[in-house]
Amino acid sequence: MIGVLPLAGLCALAEPAAGADFGQPYPGLAAPAPLVEFASNWYVRGDLAYAQETFPNISPFTFGSSPSVLNTFSAGIGMGYKVNNWFRTDLILDYRSQIHAIGSGAANCFTNVTNPPPQGNPVPATCIGHSDSEIRRWDLLANGYLDLGTWDGFTPYIGAGAGVTWAQINQSVNFTLNGFPCQASCGFITNGGNVVTFGNFDRSQSNVTYRFAWAAMAGVAIAMTDHAQLDVGYRFLDLGPITGISPVTGTTVTQRIRANEVRAGVRYMID
Repeated sequence: MIGVLPLAGLCALAEPAAGADFGQPYPGLAAPAPLVEFASNWYVRGDLAYAQETFPNISPFTFGSSPSVLNTFSAGIGMGYKVNNWFRTDLILDYRSQIHAIGSGAANCFTNVTNPPPQGNPVPATCIGHSDSEIRRWDLLANGYLDLGTWDGFTPYIGAGAGVTWAQINQSVNFTLNGFPCQASCGFITNGGNVVTFGNFDRSQSNVTYRFAWAAMAGVAIAMTDHAQLDVGYRFLDLGPITGISPVTGTTVTQRIRANEVRAGVRYMID
């Protein structure tokens, strides 16, 4: 009897401990956190373009006469984000083909402008303007697009953009009279028969300009794979004013540059 009571007491003490061990649920492992894809909806792109641009007449870079239409090219790279199936945005950097023009042109002039002969009896001579002009340009535009739906892998879109265009302009114009430098001994006869005297006609400039630029575009994206699309479209660009030197007058003239582009490129979704 004495041996049974201690054993019963030990069993009574053991019951709460057993309840504590097996009565509580096993915590197990915590649920994994959802994965976040860093590259989701981001894309990269590359483009090539052919453009017709309106410039002051650069044949031979005679700024100030009627505009010329130049055939130029550009290449661009960019990165964008697809917000949803209807809207996306990107930032594109374009390098535009270098423009280089060398030429010369004759202008009617006469000698001895400090004491010109009587009107109607000028002493004829020929002044020749020799021009050498070079323009290098980059454009950086932020763009937004509306995708208008997808049919059999074809997605038409419209868009607009704004940014900045950078231009480095180097130009020189040198005049000669009968093979010699044309200084104050010659001047031009205007259409009205009046004498215009500039003294030394030679001019040169070298500067870098930054101008506001904007664009409007439309095109279609064609699905090639699950991640890649061929992008073909049209873009109108307003690249702001540009200033050059006229070989006809030696003065500076400013004109706004506009471009009509046909573009083709590839967009690739990173995710």
